[in-house]
Amino acid sequence: MPVNSPLSTPRRTRIGSAALAGTAATLLMISGCASGSSPAAPSQSESSQPSSSGDKPRVGFVAGAGGYPDMAVTNQTFFDGLAESGYEDGTTMDVVFRTAEGNMSQMPTLVDEVLADEVDILVVSSSPGCAAAKAATSSVPVLCISVQDDPVRENLTTSLDHGEGNVVGVHSYLPDGIEQQLELLRELHPELTRLGILYNPDNDTHLRLFESWQEHASTQGIEIIAVPAGKPDDLDRSIVEAQGQDAQLTLGLLGADTYAMMQEIADAAEAHDFPIALDTPGGYTDMGGVAVIGVDIVPLYRQGALEQMVPMLEGTSPEDLPWIGPDEVTMKVNDEVAARFDLAGASQEDAGA
Repeated sequence: MPVNSPLSTPRRTRIGSAALAGTAATLLMISGCASGSSPAAPSQSESSQPSSSGDKPRVGFVAGAGGYPDMAVTNQTFFDGLAESGYEDGTTMDVVFRTAEGNMSQMPTLVDEVLADEVDILVVSSSPGCAAAKAATSSVPVLCISVQDDPVRENLTTSLDHGEGNVVGVHSYLPDGIEQQLELLRELHPELTRLGILYNPDNDTHLRLFESWQEHASTQGIEIIAVPAGKPDDLDRSIVEAQGQDAQLTLGLLGADTYAMMQEIADAAEAHDFPIALDTPGGYTDMGGVAVIGVDIVPLYRQGALEQMVPMLEGTSPEDLPWIGPDEVTMKVNDEVAARFDLAGASQEDAGA
């Protein structure tokens, strides 16, 4: 059954300067050429060549962000899980890799390119990627990872208890997820009444989530301020406009589009003295970001590799597998940055670490 607790308790984690120094390099990107269980990963051009053996499955992988073999930590976690189960690129499977590098409009084209390589299974990240894959094929098994909204609401399935047709996957939806995030945001800023939401206006899922934030926040007396930014060049203008509307704190929505510009977001927040937390894991607090508040999708990528991808490689149909989802929202705070922004929550004891 999918893990979807209707009432969950958010979990907090705080980090200080000593922890930052030791983790910055590993949390942002992990090389696929590292020793240990990491899969041997060829370059994109090499991985796109036909397999020399007809016995090895060809796996298409369309990432929303991050390269190959120097992958985003989420994607690396996925491939590490496969390697532990005996599936390594170049030996027991061949990977055809593409990345949108945060440009979600490229997902349909990249999905078509990978399908043209006659892959046996297609893995796609992000809600736009999954929608593109569902529209492109009804025959190739599709594993969606990091669907940001309710898969039922996104018309990817009629039930989280099982996949539908050729599609199943991993999602980050919680029925009370926004309420949990609002609780944690108010720990950072107890007097919060005007919250900015940073989103990609060209991402349909972000537009739906923005409306959900407006609806839920209004019940708690919080006004939502739009901070549209689909690319780094949009940040300065949107931040200045949000400051003009007296936004006290901003949260960037989960997605490969925000992941791809995490460093730029952290830099812009500092330059404008404007605190921006993200709903996207992958090292934002180590880059100088104030906090990450949302579902930690990294372990969900591993779970998807072990409990969905491996069975699919062994012949299980997606419709015979349940969707995988989270059970809590977590918060990770960079205390030094929080103090610089004079956020009241920076001085509180962490109750959940």
